[in-house]
Amino acid sequence: MLARLNRSTACLLFTGATLLAQTPPPVSPPPVVVTPPPVVTETETTGTPPAATQDPESESRTEARRGRGRRGQGRGERGQGRGSQDGGPSRSDPGQGRGGRSSTSNDLPEFTPVAAPSLAALDGKQYFWFTMYPDFVVKFDPETDAIVQKVQLKGGMFWRSTLTHDRKRLLVVTNQQTSIEVIDLSSGTLTGNHLFQEEGMTLRIRSVRECPGGVHWIVQTDRVKKEIDRYSFEASEYLLYDSANQKVVRKMKKLPEGLGRSARLSADGTHWISSSSGNMTFLDARTFKELGKIDLSTPRFFGAGGIRLSSTDLLDRRDPNRALMLFTTTDPVEKRRTNWGVVDIDLKGRKVSKVTEWGPSKSSWGMRVAHKPQIAVAMGRGRGEQRQMTTYDLRTGKQIAEAYYEFRPRRSLVAISPNAKKVYVGVAGSDFEVFDGTTLQRLPTVELEGEIVGTIHVIDG
Repeated sequence: MLARLNRSTACLLFTGATLLAQTPPPVSPPPVVVTPPPVVTETETTGTPPAATQDPESESRTEARRGRGRRGQGRGERGQGRGSQDGGPSRSDPGQGRGGRSSTSNDLPEFTPVAAPSLAALDGKQYFWFTMYPDFVVKFDPETDAIVQKVQLKGGMFWRSTLTHDRKRLLVVTNQQTSIEVIDLSSGTLTGNHLFQEEGMTLRIRSVRECPGGVHWIVQTDRVKKEIDRYSFEASEYLLYDSANQKVVRKMKKLPEGLGRSARLSADGTHWISSSSGNMTFLDARTFKELGKIDLSTPRFFGAGGIRLSSTDLLDRRDPNRALMLFTTTDPVEKRRTNWGVVDIDLKGRKVSKVTEWGPSKSSWGMRVAHKPQIAVAMGRGRGEQRQMTTYDLRTGKQIAEAYYEFRPRRSLVAISPNAKKVYVGVAGSDFEVFDGTTLQRLPTVELEGEIVGTIHVIDG
């Protein structure tokens, strides 16, 4: 045992000696040589140093400075390229908008005024014009309760109709809301079809507004973009459209300032009349600049409320010098009560001529007016399943008759005959429920061949 331990110890000692013999001896560091700085002459100070003596970091910094100089020069050259040297507009051009983009005017084109029908035309015969399912525009005689003429649309089902200012044409949106068909009401014929389309887009016509003169329209469109795998909704646009040449003159993101929902053309077609902050405002027909105003919001006397105009003109917006408007106002004593009446407005002198209050107003809706006899009918609150109908004399504000009837769902007042002898209830059906205009007694129902849809326009015969 002792002999084996001695042999193991001897082996370990021999291995350690061998490893020590194979380890290289430590290397001493080289001596440090101190190089004196080069001698700088006057020529080297003012000139470019020789390449052999330049510091690499100094060289890279110099190139960086040169690069910045070249980039700055490039920007200057590109800036000149945006200027007038290449024929483009410069930023200093006073005719340009922000960012060098040209500013677009919202002024409407030049026009020749077109007037509404005269007051004297109310003495003649009048008809109803409306759209009827599936693709017809029809002329209806309220004296005989019969259709006397039909015009078939080319684009299939209708969506909405707009009567022109001179009340001689009907603009009907058809063709899945991509076309506007023009119906001449005097001849009862289709005289135009205007298609609106844009490459890569699906357009939907939402509204049509006639501009002064009748040639140009403002057409509101919803836009749907056809993507590779989906449809995306884009912002709506307002198109200024030249119907004579069938082309879009201008695209706008919104209506011109002042042309709100309440704005309408004057009877002579020379300017706009709108409601602004409760007042009647007169606007230039092309530029929409304010020409004058009639103050209706200021109380006429202490404690009285302002005059709130309705959309009903008893002169049917036919007189360029005068308007006879229904209005409501707050009762000067009982503030929770509303009075109603009629206000006579001098449109030429732009002032209120006379205010006549009739007393507390009744809750009603859907009023229809026969303008020649100045008789109106409206629906009001009901009793159980029945609904109220009331007729009024708009020369005195007095109630003529009242009746209660039960109607099918979605039925409402749609028209009163021009002579006020008949009242018509429709919607949601192909029939007119007819009532006597004096007593409101039920008359025979008129059945038509198609569903009656949309506004019923009263047109001079």
